[in-house]
Amino acid sequence: MKWRLDGILRRSDRRMVRPSGLAYWLDDQPPRAVTFGLALQQVVVQSVFFIIPALFAGFLSNDPADAVRFVSLSILAAALWQVLMILKRGPVGSGYPLPASFPAGMLAAYAAVGQAGHGFGAAGAMLVITGLAAVALTYTVRRLRLVLPNEVAGVVVILTGLSLIVLAVDRLGLKAAIPADRASVMVALASIATMAAVWLSRSRAAPYSVLIGAGVGVVLSVWQELVRPDAGALIAAQPWFALPQPWLPRFDQVTPAPLGAFLVTLLAIKASTVGTLVVIQRNLDANWSKPDAPPIRRGLLANGLGVLTAGFLGALCPLPSASGMGLSIALGTLARSILWTGSALLVALALCPKAVIVFVLTPEPVKAAMLLFLAGFILTQGCQLVTTRLLDARRSLVVAFGLTAGLVQAVAPQAFVQSLPALASPVAIGALVAFMANLLTLPLVQKRASLTVDLVQPIGLHLSDWLAGVAGSWSLKPQTARHVEQSIGELVELLQEREARQVTVMARSAEDRVEYSLHWTGQALPEPPATADVDDLMGDDLTRQRFSMWIATRQSISYRQRPTADGHEAVVVFED
Repeated sequence: MKWRLDGILRRSDRRMVRPSGLAYWLDDQPPRAVTFGLALQQVVVQSVFFIIPALFAGFLSNDPADAVRFVSLSILAAALWQVLMILKRGPVGSGYPLPASFPAGMLAAYAAVGQAGHGFGAAGAMLVITGLAAVALTYTVRRLRLVLPNEVAGVVVILTGLSLIVLAVDRLGLKAAIPADRASVMVALASIATMAAVWLSRSRAAPYSVLIGAGVGVVLSVWQELVRPDAGALIAAQPWFALPQPWLPRFDQVTPAPLGAFLVTLLAIKASTVGTLVVIQRNLDANWSKPDAPPIRRGLLANGLGVLTAGFLGALCPLPSASGMGLSIALGTLARSILWTGSALLVALALCPKAVIVFVLTPEPVKAAMLLFLAGFILTQGCQLVTTRLLDARRSLVVAFGLTAGLVQAVAPQAFVQSLPALASPVAIGALVAFMANLLTLPLVQKRASLTVDLVQPIGLHLSDWLAGVAGSWSLKPQTARHVEQSIGELVELLQEREARQVTVMARSAEDRVEYSLHWTGQALPEPPATADVDDLMGDDLTRQRFSMWIATRQSISYRQRPTADGHEAVVVFED
């Protein structure tokens, strides 16, 4: 049960060191005007994705009022998700300032609910079940990185970008045998060109490039009569303030095919959340060398509870915003106070139907332009996530199979809609295939190597050359290889000092970690201290040797020593 407690107790968190170059770190308090401005900018970036719940609402109802209600509830769910994620006390929340977005990968799930003839209540019920499954999986899967590695998360992110492209093509009517409307295409191209020009201007307007391009597109759409004739009347009819009414979950309308589509997206939800948490954790800690599991587990728990809450509201579930996080990292503005203010702004926006309906009534060419512009950045982030680790043959196969499955669905969607509706989206089928390919090939990656060293003779470069060969053939990260070599070197020198005659080094690689053991005949090694000081080097032999043990094991995730029939064994484990 130790690993489960470590996933809850914050005292298990690794201490973080502030990186240089950040304008605001976690607990910094910027001036109020600066905080408000940065929070408003973050909400502006998030607002680009408000079109996703607006589009999904069309699968369940043709009434614009229902779409406004769904978007308002989804924005409210996003604000609650951010609050859960940013908590820095208790068993929930990573404590990281992660903004929320909405998953385009749930397209197949909501389309399946609509095809079954159900509405928002049925979708909410299935989202509640998905949220419960997400919470349960957080603490039942011990080694999340083993079953959801960066490669699977990267495939999910790439296929999310692909899903946005498919959605944009549908918005523009660019389907086979359907003549495209030239005016719509020209408006979309003009919007994208404006977004790119503002983005590359490096001016103060650059962070708002998507909204500026969308504004140009709206003006052109009005000129080309591409907006709804009753748009003005619909906007005028909406109040400035109203409490959105939740849709109660309709568990009596839960059916197998749509529920299967929701549960399949759970893989994508988990993978993308793990990937995003690792990225922001790496940017928050100057001493980061490997993922710190407890905050990630609490973040996954917060994410699961956020999905559960969205289901009870009848809203679209939120997920971490890769673009919003990228903006915070680029600007060095990673203070929690900014996200607290942003969450308050989201709540205010959710209570203003007149503002929300603007996103619902956005002309189709403008929606397509926004989706296409963002899709490229999401694809780039997915590629970076896939290549975080060295791609050996097995990892390449996982990525290739996942991407191929997603592309096949994108090319031939009708075949999946008719025969496999639960997997009728690139993200759903790609995530499932990548997950299964990773899981089924895991037994193939357990590699072993051994070496017996005569401690009476000079060791020379023999041990270093063997370790370098093992690290290269196993595609270990350079940092992991250095830690392993330093650890084995310290322990072997210590065994020589304690007059051991021979030691057998056995190494084993199991995808996300490297384990090595030393077997020798002779007295046991001293236990490493919890902390050490350089002055220990001037102490007696035992104090100095315990300092060497601390050096050998300080970068490891576990260390143990036990007696054997003919001597002793020490086992040290490193995360790769």
